[in-house]
Amino acid sequence: MPTTPAPATSTAMADPAGPSSPWRVNVDVRHGTVTSLPVLPPGRLLADLLADNVPTAVIDLDRSTGTSTSTALLETAVRHHPGRLWAGGRLAPRDPAVRRLLDAGAAGVLLGSTGLLPDGLLDPHAWPDFTTLANAGQLMLSLDAVDGRIVTDGFTRTTNVALTDALDALLDATGGTQPILITDARAATHRTPPPWQVLDRLAGRHPRAPLWYAGGLSEWADLTHLWHAGWGAVVGRAYLTAPRGLPDAHRRLHRTPPTENPTCPSPPPRPRPPRPR
Repeated sequence: MPTTPAPATSTAMADPAGPSSPWRVNVDVRHGTVTSLPVLPPGRLLADLLADNVPTAVIDLDRSTGTSTSTALLETAVRHHPGRLWAGGRLAPRDPAVRRLLDAGAAGVLLGSTGLLPDGLLDPHAWPDFTTLANAGQLMLSLDAVDGRIVTDGFTRTTNVALTDALDALLDATGGTQPILITDARAATHRTPPPWQVLDRLAGRHPRAPLWYAGGLSEWADLTHLWHAGWGAVVGRAYLTAPRGLPDAHRRLHRTPPTENPTCPSPPPRPRPPRPR
């Protein structure tokens, strides 16, 4: 479950980055196939990641883009891994599926830009009481943006809502009890570096907010940069593209955050439970 990061404006006050620092791998599924690893069935990939103790979320892109309204994929996945798997895909705050997924065993639920800003409009009065919708830390409110403007419908629709306005409204509505994920859609789709200066400004405006970031993260150094600034980190394609993992400073791949000691040998592989059929 996500934890509130330390103040983002002071590296000295931030918790040391390491294996316990907040991060997650998002597995995007479209038409029953993992978009970044189509050769591996989604159920097997999710089981493999969780066996490696990788914090994981399953994202239904068919729901995200509006081509499906079914929650069957998400419900099946969280029931197979109760308490361990996050779920997302065009979920709105008042959607009954949010409570259904949590009751089915989801560790948490992602509420995306499309559900939070229907019709591309920012209307906090339309949101429910987030403090009663779920326990603290069980929701992740996701804001996708390009050039400081919110985008919806799976990055396909640009709105006139400023990212800063949407972030201010969500922090006010949640009282800081739920983490907020900011995704730079351009960095995510074009694999460009994260907009570090923008992230620094946002963190400076909200030094104690439970902020997470996704988009353009390609190596463990990127995640460490975020951790030391007090952010959580979400990765996807860069991690999942075979061979799985992210490189360290020496270009060695690791499936989980490498230790601070570069000379520490890698532990032997752990036995894995049988894969679900």
